[in-house]
Amino acid sequence: MFGVLGFPLYLLRNRGRALALLVVVVLAVMEVSTVALLTGSMLGDLRLTMVAPFQYFTEIVASDALVPPSIAQSVAAQPQTKLLLPMIPEVIRVNTLIGPGTRNVFAVPTAFMTWFLRRIGERLIIGRLPAASVAEIALPRRVMENRHLRLGDMVGQQVDPNEWMPGEFRIVGILGGTLNAGITSYEAMRSFTALAAVPGVASYAAFAQPGSRRAMDAYLSTLPLDQVRVYTEGAEEQAYHQDVRMLDWLLWSINLVTVGVLAVAMGLLNNLYYMQRMDEYGILAAIGFTHGLLLRRAFAEVLAITSISWSAGLGLTVALRGVLARWLFAPHGISLPSLDLRDIVFTLPIPLLISVFTLATVLRRLTRLDPVSVVERRD
Repeated sequence: MFGVLGFPLYLLRNRGRALALLVVVVLAVMEVSTVALLTGSMLGDLRLTMVAPFQYFTEIVASDALVPPSIAQSVAAQPQTKLLLPMIPEVIRVNTLIGPGTRNVFAVPTAFMTWFLRRIGERLIIGRLPAASVAEIALPRRVMENRHLRLGDMVGQQVDPNEWMPGEFRIVGILGGTLNAGITSYEAMRSFTALAAVPGVASYAAFAQPGSRRAMDAYLSTLPLDQVRVYTEGAEEQAYHQDVRMLDWLLWSINLVTVGVLAVAMGLLNNLYYMQRMDEYGILAAIGFTHGLLLRRAFAEVLAITSISWSAGLGLTVALRGVLARWLFAPHGISLPSLDLRDIVFTLPIPLLISVFTLATVLRRLTRLDPVSVVERRD
């Protein structure tokens, strides 16, 4: 495999021929991994809104209009319940890679704002928290960047009819954290909803005692469905996967079609590449290389080329991701995740199918190889 008759020396002396194969695979890996990276970002956006908040609390929402006081008292009295907090969940519009998206905004009683933010992993980094019963709001830094907002700006449906959050709120604070959720006064948000003239609570956030989340959720799941709906982390995770399952299948289908086309193209390119080298293989066979040794040599060569180009393609994707994240997405408040295992798995069929197609092509030609004809120049 190595030495004067080894393929590394051949590739070194014939860099021009091997370069075309390397470039094709590098570009293919880069294209597929970048697509996987961008689609992963879109799925991450969905998960951030649909599932992430329920890591910290379980939401109880009235099936009709208001949560019956008896149910609220029963939940609050459970030993596994740390706090049952009145909450109005809303969303604010943001721009995403595929169009309008949302980020959560939670309206909670002013006295519990600091505790609530600390519990969900958010913190105030600029400005102040909304005042009691005043139409003010604190938004995440990324939402501010995404919407090009500043402190003192107004947001809400009364300001922008395309907005999804009701009312008219003045931005008084900027938050930092991983959940990218905003916060406002429960009393102020209530005044902009249909509950304004109705006493009672339509939804609660239930926080569990340390180590008691599973027990609390188990109890909440026994509440009558005709009176309340319960949103737990497990249920929302399952709903999220059901929602994105078809999208994931679509991405895999597109990926496999792309890989299949690339594998055929690569196989045809390799066919020409090895046709030019039949003299070399004929001479090697004439001096004692068996078909098995020649096939192993071809396999090692293909493995080396695809491994090097696959690694280079992933490296270029990481570099491209850094450029896109810093200069294109960050100024618009859109986060671009790092390359992860899912993105790498998307690219694995490329070197695998290309190797199989190439080896099949080489094997077919080796079985028909007549070294005597090659040596006598009768091929």
